[in-house]
Amino acid sequence: MLLALPVPALGGAWTQEKGHGQVILQSSAAYSATEFGPSYDLYASRPYDKVEVTLVFEYGATDWLTLIAAPQFLYVSFGDPSPSSYTGPGYQDVGARMRLWRDESSVVSAQVVGRFPGTGNSQSAAAVGYEDPELDLRLLYGLSFTMFGKAAFLDVQLAQRMRFGPPPDELHLDVTLGWRVVERWQLLAQSFSVISEGAGTGPYFGDSYEYYKLQMGAAYDLSAAVTLQLSVVGTVFARNAPQENGVVLAAYYRF
Repeated sequence: MLLALPVPALGGAWTQEKGHGQVILQSSAAYSATEFGPSYDLYASRPYDKVEVTLVFEYGATDWLTLIAAPQFLYVSFGDPSPSSYTGPGYQDVGARMRLWRDESSVVSAQVVGRFPGTGNSQSAAAVGYEDPELDLRLLYGLSFTMFGKAAFLDVQLAQRMRFGPPPDELHLDVTLGWRVVERWQLLAQSFSVISEGAGTGPYFGDSYEYYKLQMGAAYDLSAAVTLQLSVVGTVFARNAPQENGVVLAAYYRF
């Protein structure tokens, strides 16, 4: 969940100024009816729909320390055979991002986020993967530059996702390229890569997996404080993971 204005950059690797911050309302809707197998082959699988709505709060406690809180609402529905669904709280994130170094155009920061499941004892197969706490340790790099005479930015995030319970730990790599083509419009190209560190335990996590998603979209500045974003996202390559396609809508309010 990143939308950075090149000069000055906000969000991503950049920390918020002291006493300032932003609120991000992001929703995503995804659908899948196919899955990548152990040999990266694609085949039909049990269909499912998933909707996630996350409200992200970022606040600059100091110029170099940003506090983060992000409650989530989740809806997941699986089709035949064995239909099941879950509607309710998803992960509740709490953490902080600390700036380690910066110059006029780039920044390096570190982020620690604890993720606490809100599904409780739902006993629903649709809640699998959202039932155990997680710890996200992340190193972030941001760069503002000019591309074809227009302001642009690059944000790269490398994360160790520690998952407590049946799911295995994961390595995450998130990359975002933003390009301000005109005064109020910004194009966004993003990639999200997840690689499990071996297999987990239990019937749902007995195999290792990996998946790679591409997300393309645009953001429009309604004002200096409000930005809207629309993107499409899809899984382009994977192993032992579903092939998802969906849309992402987000609204950003800076204060």
